Amino acid sequence: MRYRLLGPLEVDVAGRRLEISATRDRILLAMLLLHPNRVVTLPRLVDAVWGDAAPVTARAQLHTCVSRLRRQLPDTIHTDTAGYRAVVADDDLDTLVFAQLVTDGRAALNAGELNTARKHLRDALELWRGPALAGVDSPSVQAAAVALQERHNAAVEDCIDVELQLGLQAELISQLTGLTEQHPLRERLHGQLMTALARVGRTADAISVYLRLAEALDEELGLAPGAALQELYRGLLQPQPVASPAERSARVVPVPTPWTLPRDIADFSGRDALVERLVAAARAVRDDLPVVLTIDGMAGVGKTSLAVHVAHLVADRYPDGRLFVDLRAHGERPPHAPHDAVGMLLRHLGIDPERIPTDPDERVARWRSELAHRRMLVVLDNAADPAQVTPLLPGASASLVVVTSRRRLGGLDGAHPVSLDVLDDTDAARFVATVVGARAAADPHATAEVVRLCGGLPLALRLAAARLAHRPSWSVADLAERLRQANPAPIDLTVDGRSPHAAFELSYRQLDEPARRMFRLAGLHPSGEFAVRVAAALADLPVRDTDELLGRLVDAHLLIEPVAGRFRLHDLLREYAAGLAGEDSERDAATERMLDFYLQSTAAATRQWEQHRHRGAIDIGEVLPSVPRFTDMAGTLRWLDLEIGNLIGVTLLADRLGRHRHTCLLTRALWSYLFRNSMNDVSLDLHRRALAAAEATGDDNLVAMTHNYLASAYARAGHQDDAARHLNRIVEHPVWGPRAQSNLAAVYQFSGRLTEALELLERSMAAIYADEAVIFGVQWTCLSTVLWQLGRTEEAIAAARRTHAVGRASGSARLAVNGAIELGIIRQRLGQHRQAVLLLRWILGHSGPDVGPSVECEARSILGLSLTALGRTAEGLELLHAAQRDAEHLDPHTACLTGNNLGAGLFTAGRAEEAKLVHARALERAMRIGYRYEQARAYYGLGLCSTDPRLSRQRLQAALDLYDAMGVTERDVVAARLRAVDEPAGK
Repeated sequence: MRYRLLGPLEVDVAGRRLEISATRDRILLAMLLLHPNRVVTLPRLVDAVWGDAAPVTARAQLHTCVSRLRRQLPDTIHTDTAGYRAVVADDDLDTLVFAQLVTDGRAALNAGELNTARKHLRDALELWRGPALAGVDSPSVQAAAVALQERHNAAVEDCIDVELQLGLQAELISQLTGLTEQHPLRERLHGQLMTALARVGRTADAISVYLRLAEALDEELGLAPGAALQELYRGLLQPQPVASPAERSARVVPVPTPWTLPRDIADFSGRDALVERLVAAARAVRDDLPVVLTIDGMAGVGKTSLAVHVAHLVADRYPDGRLFVDLRAHGERPPHAPHDAVGMLLRHLGIDPERIPTDPDERVARWRSELAHRRMLVVLDNAADPAQVTPLLPGASASLVVVTSRRRLGGLDGAHPVSLDVLDDTDAARFVATVVGARAAADPHATAEVVRLCGGLPLALRLAAARLAHRPSWSVADLAERLRQANPAPIDLTVDGRSPHAAFELSYRQLDEPARRMFRLAGLHPSGEFAVRVAAALADLPVRDTDELLGRLVDAHLLIEPVAGRFRLHDLLREYAAGLAGEDSERDAATERMLDFYLQSTAAATRQWEQHRHRGAIDIGEVLPSVPRFTDMAGTLRWLDLEIGNLIGVTLLADRLGRHRHTCLLTRALWSYLFRNSMNDVSLDLHRRALAAAEATGDDNLVAMTHNYLASAYARAGHQDDAARHLNRIVEHPVWGPRAQSNLAAVYQFSGRLTEALELLERSMAAIYADEAVIFGVQWTCLSTVLWQLGRTEEAIAAARRTHAVGRASGSARLAVNGAIELGIIRQRLGQHRQAVLLLRWILGHSGPDVGPSVECEARSILGLSLTALGRTAEGLELLHAAQRDAEHLDPHTACLTGNNLGAGLFTAGRAEEAKLVHARALERAMRIGYRYEQARAYYGLGLCSTDPRLSRQRLQAALDLYDAMGVTERDVVAARLRAVDEPAGK
């Protein structure tokens, strides 16, 4: 039996078309098939068949319809206490087949399998025979048909994207022209048509497409095209070189498999039996159980080299990614907290940083769920203890994890442990011979002496052998003699009675003075892992000269270059270099240059998304020539993601050295990155240190600035009282006072102190200069929310429009979208759902990196509520669920709002029990962070969902008390509902 909804309603039995002619039977069957294998309640069926004109006998007539259908469709319609359910197999209903094909197509696209993706998507689209459920005369059914049509449109756009990547633009132009005429406001289709036209040389036509769309959007919605389309348009206006047909059809390169594993050691030697044992264990991975290998041993014994070597030997068995993370157990920078390391791993997988959960447990759960269906290889280097490692291990996953540590990790259940010692005499001699060749074999006695003087430690042996390899005239005996004559070390590097000092000293002495100086200054870096531009700042040299010096240190094996342009000192070498640097007269000046470099680079990077924010002291001063120039958001984020560990490390170094101004300004420069990535613990720690440093300077402006951003860190973490305490300290400050007042207003709004919030907003806005309006534009959003909640609707609309206008005038997409979403929320709450849907769909079309996922998430949630109110329940609930899932990974305020919205949508859809659970979770979260407005909404939702009058009354009363205390208009709605609950009890 086959059921078809993607066109006129049809049912086939054994290849024969089954006639279902009765109008009510067709509506009833359509409603059941729109919710396959799920109960559709009797009230919903009655509403679908009769709407507001349902007769008294409606339920009896439904039963008659069901009986007729059962005679034609045996074993399909089942009775439930709440209604009826259609039982169908996945491949018997075209909507289910369509959904699966689209899912498969998108998965193939993500995997870079373009031809497979195209086949799946085209197969899905060929299932459509016309408008969904055409001829079924029911508003409820047609609302669901609109949702199906939207999914069809999205699949069409996905398929066209694939075909553009396959270079089929010439074949698509006719189809896209027709589609843009059918959907004159759909931006993605217009962008695809512009792309196709431009690729075949019709640039003028592509520009005309954009101009027609811009005119239509302005006339219909008063809005401009989205940022992506504007960028495409600007690109079309630039002169283009003449391209060949092959170049014009260039395809988009798929996102590569994540690979951060360092390159293998070309001359790895020794430990053959151990390597074989580890490789065998690594190849014993089961589909549902990861393998964990642990390698422990003292510094310099070769743990990381062994782990990386084994990883490369088995890498082909793990096609979904090979990741490497230094957990920093030993070094100047503090070890990575487990949740920070998990965040880093998730970012390596390509997860948007703003969608990574802030809660440590939820973050670990996300990591394990990402690995559940992947075969990944993960190297966790330099671990402190089992407590740091355990949260990073996969759950049920066919993955391999290799852990190195100076300590034995006895607490990791099921791990395969290996403890490394220094190389035995045979392996050590073979290692020297691998590097230097025949000279070692020619003098085995001298080779044994070199091994003895280096203590069998692989790091020392590599340094010594490298020196011999670069001196063809030396014999192994010459090397041994020089090792014996090496001067005493400036610091004690003896490990378990063995010292690599002689090898270090010999390699260092063979350098010329410029290279020695570079090595010494590298010892000032807190982590010992840095890019060439940092080294150029330390040495006060041009980048090109610095790169040449670093290359010489790599040749001497005093530095490692794990990836091009990035260098690392081994722990023992960093300690040795730091000892030399401590006696260098340049130490203080070089440290100052390094701190300046990181401050100026971070300020330049974060300026990409803080272009309209007051930045004060972090943007002044002469910029060092080695500071990178950032031209696009993607490159900026890559630099910050790569350097965030160093940025935190140098901020802590500045604090430790008493460089108070650098401590404050580095923390301020990092604020927006930490905020966007919800790195709340780090942000709070750095800002607390920065406040103490600012107070030590006696600079009033610096103190006020740090109070402001420390308050922001507290508010982001949900600690509103602490945020208010710091802002209250500076509300009268001549420079920071207006900013503090507006930020305190936002804190008060979350805390339900609306009248105070409004007073503060009015005070702060009166102090704003005209050219600073965009800096404070976000506070117009807060003003709109507060005015709406206090019942001052027209003023709220005016404030939202002002926000949108300022954003458009200044080029701030985030501000423009914030204003539009406030207007959409007001329209939705006024019951103007069609206008709300138009605005909210515009917002979703304009979301991007500058806007941020929190705003997009809120827009989808409000859109879902409006669609549910319009009877488009399936589409609305899908959006509400998706928004709530995403909000779990964002800030707690958005999670509260989207949770209550989902609860309201579920209640409207007749699913009160599910709604109750969602509201309860939202209430718990809102109480934890002091978000009183959402507490009241949650209580109200729980009151509506409760079937027990006593519980309903208690919850509604709790909502009313909160709304009364805040003075918001919702109290009237709750009071009326409470009276309706009380009336039956009084009769």
